[in-house]
Amino acid sequence: MSSSKIKKISNVLSAVGIVLLLIALLFGFSFIKIGVQNLVAIDNVEIDIENGADSRIKTEGKLVSMNTQVSVVSYEVDGKEYSTELQVYTDEFKPGDSLDIYYSKENPADVKSIRVPQLFISYYSKVGGMMLKIGLIIVGVCVGIGLPCIFISRSLRKKINQKMHLIDVKLVSI
Repeated sequence: MSSSKIKKISNVLSAVGIVLLLIALLFGFSFIKIGVQNLVAIDNVEIDIENGADSRIKTEGKLVSMNTQVSVVSYEVDGKEYSTELQVYTDEFKPGDSLDIYYSKENPADVKSIRVPQLFISYYSKVGGMMLKIGLIIVGVCVGIGLPCIFISRSLRKKINQKMHLIDVKLVSI
């Protein structure tokens, strides 16, 4: 094979390797970061419950309905039924399941103070685990293919340089 063909192959392999490493860096590590943030959010949910212990009361409620965007929970305080929508979805629960619900002592209907840790912990653990796995797969595949492409490219360039050196040596000796 001619030196120019080897050089072209080397350049293509080098470009492919660099692109794959950039994909690993940009996308793979972004997915890993999002995954870790979701897994850390589990601790934040528990910390939020602990920090709000003085201002919230725990009661048992029910998951009324759920779709891929909203979960509706209901709970009772002093004989009065409350219901609220939460922007969370997880397939671990189904309508009718009992949940621990934390509501404001001062205003049981205050949606901003409602906490349903089981839903959020389930959501964060599933999404976090999934994103982490996707990120690791992207990094593994891209680095696993990208680095060998770069190493092969370097070895082809060394062969070209050795050929050129031999030609120079032959020319000098003539």
